[in-house]
Amino acid sequence: MNVHLQPISFKKYSLTLIYSFFIMAIIAWCMEFYFERLYGDLTRIGNFPEHSFGWKSDQPAVLPENFKDYPMAEADILVIGDSFSVSRVWQSKLIADGLKVGTMTWQELRTDEALRADLGEALRAAGFKGRYVIIESIERLFQGRMKALSSSREPIVKHELILNSAFPMYPLVKRERVTFSKLNGADWGVKALYNTLKLSLNLPEKYLKSGAVQAVNFDGCQLFSHRLCHYAIFVDGDFKKETFNSIDNVLTVNKSLQTVGIQPIWLIVPDKATVYLGYGQLTKYPYQNIWQSFAQHPELIAPDLGSVFIEKSRTIKDFYMPNDTHLSTNGFLYLGEFMTHGFHNLQANQANPFSP
Repeated sequence: MNVHLQPISFKKYSLTLIYSFFIMAIIAWCMEFYFERLYGDLTRIGNFPEHSFGWKSDQPAVLPENFKDYPMAEADILVIGDSFSVSRVWQSKLIADGLKVGTMTWQELRTDEALRADLGEALRAAGFKGRYVIIESIERLFQGRMKALSSSREPIVKHELILNSAFPMYPLVKRERVTFSKLNGADWGVKALYNTLKLSLNLPEKYLKSGAVQAVNFDGCQLFSHRLCHYAIFVDGDFKKETFNSIDNVLTVNKSLQTVGIQPIWLIVPDKATVYLGYGQLTKYPYQNIWQSFAQHPELIAPDLGSVFIEKSRTIKDFYMPNDTHLSTNGFLYLGEFMTHGFHNLQANQANPFSP
């Protein structure tokens, strides 16, 4: 049997391509609308849709003047911190209370995110005249930052960072559902669709990991506002953190600061998984409660944010953002109120100034 194939004309071929691209573009646009604009770091790196994990509760606004950042030489309090401090939301409560707060990052120490054994002398040489230094770190990174002290002699330089609405971590009052100026992208959309299908099948948790993000079955509808509140997502670093065993280095830095008249406050922010799943749950390595380690040394001032945040997360909905590793604005402002109250106690020479 002879089969005669008609040649496809250039016009038909072109129209086929155009229609195909048009259909793919329509599908991509539909995914943009359905999955919603990306806001959370967990939804972004894990390819989970904002439609399912984006927060729905409005957040309070922070007065722009309370984002003020004081130079090293003018600051009463210097914060050395990571992404939990760079947005300066919790510090806004201290600023509103009349305290002069300067904030710098671990990276600005120029020590590969380690602390110097002579940190006290280095800060005085850099021009810091204040009385207090808050050393803030997320729990999962603290052991890595403290397991070895730096011998660097590079001068410490604090840089000015101006916060405005264009800053990536500027606190939002509400989420935009979709925007044409910043699209998620078709590649992200396809992966998000795949993850949506997996979540709908109620698969075991070992199949719910996507990139560096782990989805966990979680009875969270009283704690979070996102649509898929029977799941919670966490960065897998929460479960792979090194066992904390660097208290001796903490004591060395603490003494260095106290020797030059600076009182350090060690502010270890608990991982999201610690707060919502419990101490050491699902961790790969043996778990050491950092706040209990600090409590064994009376010369250290270290608020027990582990127990404080676990309790508060049960009364403040979206204490941590459901789509993010960080606190919500409400969570950050609570931390600021907690620290402001503690500083009042500290300045009044009260014992255990940061006790709940």
